[in-house]
Amino acid sequence: MTAGALLFDPGRAMRWLIFCISLLLLWNGRANARPEDLKREIEAQQAAVSDLQRLDDRGAVTDELTLLRDWLDNAWGQYSKEEYDRVREILDRCIAQAELIRQKITAAHQKARADEREAAVRASRDKLERTKQALQQSLIKKKALEMNAK
Repeated sequence: MTAGALLFDPGRAMRWLIFCISLLLLWNGRANARPEDLKREIEAQQAAVSDLQRLDDRGAVTDELTLLRDWLDNAWGQYSKEEYDRVREILDRCIAQAELIRQKITAAHQKARADEREAAVRASRDKLERTKQALQQSLIKKKALEMNAK
């Protein structure tokens, strides 16, 4: 196997190409979006903020949600000024922020789940240790009774 074969992975190259094409299509679709489409996208993202807030039952991303709301308010301001290119930039940033929020919420849920499991393991270990001690005490008592019976 040559060094060139190790550096070029056709599967990886194909994934990279698909990723680049997807970004280009996304950017091109946004660049040609009509003002009505931008308005709908702002409204959709504002509705998504409410959904994200409901998902954040542990309060892990309150600062990020506030920032996202501020950015969407800014997008409305730019929309009213008919600065549609700026609105597109802000919406791209909002999409990335929403994804970050989703990931942080998921991480918070997973951490809480792991903490619950760790607590259950600790409780089981404590119970096991108490049972071992009780068994040891029972064996000592049994030996003592056997010695007294002889």
